[in-house]
Amino acid sequence: MDSPLGGYGLYYRTVMAEMGLILPGGPGLPAPVDVPTPDFGEKVALAFREAIKDTAYYQKFFEENKAEIPLDIVKEYIREACLCRLKTPETPDHELILELFTEKGKPQDAKARRETFRLFLDLANQTDGVPLDDDLFRQLIYFQITETRLSYTPSPSVMSTYIRWRLYQAREYYAYALNALWVYLSEWGIAAGGETQSISLDEFWQHLDKNLDFTAFAQHLGVDAPDLNVHSGARDLLAWVSTVGIAGTNDLEKGYQKNSLNEHSLYELIGNQKVWQGVELTAMFTLLLLVAERFNDPGIRLRPEWEISKMGANGRLSVDRFLRELYGSIEGGATIGEIIKWIYRTYIITQHQIVSSSKLPDNTFRFRLDGKQLRFYNLPNPLSFMNSRFDAISTTIYELGLCGDLKTREHALSTSGKKLLEEGNL
Repeated sequence: MDSPLGGYGLYYRTVMAEMGLILPGGPGLPAPVDVPTPDFGEKVALAFREAIKDTAYYQKFFEENKAEIPLDIVKEYIREACLCRLKTPETPDHELILELFTEKGKPQDAKARRETFRLFLDLANQTDGVPLDDDLFRQLIYFQITETRLSYTPSPSVMSTYIRWRLYQAREYYAYALNALWVYLSEWGIAAGGETQSISLDEFWQHLDKNLDFTAFAQHLGVDAPDLNVHSGARDLLAWVSTVGIAGTNDLEKGYQKNSLNEHSLYELIGNQKVWQGVELTAMFTLLLLVAERFNDPGIRLRPEWEISKMGANGRLSVDRFLRELYGSIEGGATIGEIIKWIYRTYIITQHQIVSSSKLPDNTFRFRLDGKQLRFYNLPNPLSFMNSRFDAISTTIYELGLCGDLKTREHALSTSGKKLLEEGNL
């Protein structure tokens, strides 16, 4: 790792300092190395020492520089030091670590952790008896129902947190569609010989005009085909997307219908390598418009939770900005062809140049734009969702003893888990 302190410096040190466990040390600081804070940090350290004090490793080898330690002694230490022991209330550091995660650090951060834990506990409580995974979690958060008819109805006490997570997932569908369009352009350029000679951007525009096929796309989904092409008004396409894909409430608190045209089915279609490229391309474009139409409601954008959709650090383009610019163009009478080219120019090509230029001298360009010419580079193009945090958070609440493992069938809430869910704190 390109860090003098390795993974500790990259991932743990800053968080431990923010949560009041350590005082960072080093040149110009009070201590030459990191040390536990004199109050809470030392308490946690001493509680952990209490948990492992009777092991042969601690008693005989902890302070000695031995080249070899017998395997059975290592195994004994592992059993006592394992995180799996932390969820047991009798473990010496159990209460302290619970307090750390639910109370320590900046007050607003501690509150956010508690509220996120409560959302996951609410989900665990309603799905006990069914193992969850990342894919089911995404569907339950976004639609409140899965393809297997497993459902989730957020409790009123966690509703605001739930809405933020739903909007976060909307941002993930939005980002996935943009990344898919980026991969599509990259692979098209390589297939067209763009690695050995530049290709005119107009040639790609012509490719879009030819391959954006709403008839084949609708037939693939089994829905009535719209009479649309690249010269049709984008307003007509949005009306079709809304009628076929939403066809019901877009209330942030209520479940969404999973029609033949929905965000998750389009995500799965895009990842299916067997579909014709015209269907795949149209699915990518339609996924963007479906997310936009789902949240094109002034009332939604006035809610405090909408701040999630305004996030776009380091020049990244937010969902909120996309909606404002998209509907501004559509109100101006833009055609379908003009909209997809605008998306490619502004949200794909320009953004890729900005991000890749910031990483120089490392070459991460998949394509470079010089005037109206594109030059392509044959580099890997992975396409997937960003991390939903399901694995990390579900593991954390399990290891803290708040509930069972959500990835297993039985994951009932513990006494402390029920208290946190019902009362908001421990």
